[in-house]
Amino acid sequence: MAYRTHSPQSLRALVQDMIVAAGWSAEAAAETAAHLVLANLSGHDSHGVGMLPLYFQSLADGNLSPASRPQARLDAAPFLIIDAGVALGQPAARNAVEQAAAMAKTGGVAILNLLDAHHIGRIGHYAEAAAAQGLISLFWVNVAGRPPIVAPHGAREARFGTNPHAIGIPVPGAEPIILDFATSRMAHGKARVALNKGVAVPPGFIIDGEGRPTTEPRHVFPHALAQGEALGALLPFGDHKGAGLSLIAELLSAGLMGAARIDQKPAKSWIINSLFGILIDPARLEPDEALRRERIESYLAFVRAAKPQDESQPVLTPGESERATRIARARDGIPLDDETWSQIRAAAAAHGIDAERY
Repeated sequence: MAYRTHSPQSLRALVQDMIVAAGWSAEAAAETAAHLVLANLSGHDSHGVGMLPLYFQSLADGNLSPASRPQARLDAAPFLIIDAGVALGQPAARNAVEQAAAMAKTGGVAILNLLDAHHIGRIGHYAEAAAAQGLISLFWVNVAGRPPIVAPHGAREARFGTNPHAIGIPVPGAEPIILDFATSRMAHGKARVALNKGVAVPPGFIIDGEGRPTTEPRHVFPHALAQGEALGALLPFGDHKGAGLSLIAELLSAGLMGAARIDQKPAKSWIINSLFGILIDPARLEPDEALRRERIESYLAFVRAAKPQDESQPVLTPGESERATRIARARDGIPLDDETWSQIRAAAAAHGIDAERY
């Protein structure tokens, strides 16, 4: 597998310039670039700059437009409902979470429903944004605008999206706890990374179009299938547990409000996310900040003190692995495989930008 490393600064500059050249504002471009590169820095290449060619394909197909603007459908504390109108996802979601955060800091709680945004990226990003403002957050997200790609427990064909779930808990004066996971055993984007690298995925993650176990990531990408082959599926994590959470994410984020759902065949091919979130001011639960920190830190210490199965791999709490990866990649650079870099170069060239200059 061939790859090259890029500095975070150069990738941010490239992505920002590409998005501005495509017609978005500098502010929207900066938010999207920061989000995508931070995903790579965190080790989540599935949600990083490798997504950009898909965004530009949606733009070329007329599915994504710089003219789209989110509109509030309801702004009455503690409820905030925003129709994103398939606007660029990262700015739309970040602005919605910031509005909900302000509402929660004033009234103690906010309930957010962001409807029909274009792909909003790594969900943990928004839990981190809420935690930075001292707020607890819980998020459920659906994936629509494309065929189902995750099989229910016990099924041989897909009915769900990867439908992620994230929870953030701030720790006063310390790093937050950030739990963020797809309800499938692996994110679809991670399968895309494996496909681009030409490597297999672990056993037990994918079934082919006949419902048979496979380690070939091509089975979950229509463009990679041989003629006549049926699309396979990712499997849910934890069997019925992940499948159940996926169903809940679909209903909470999109089903209740009539947003785009995975079972509705879109008129166009794109990636649409709706997000349901709850933001809580922990000071309403325990006003003593020092006491909150002591209670959290003492339990985290208890968890980390568990004897590891592998002495070289210490027991970690949610968010620690990503923070360690950020330090390493900020120092050593972000690796991108040749296929992903080729796709980014092509998308940049279509807008008059030479990616090799960055």
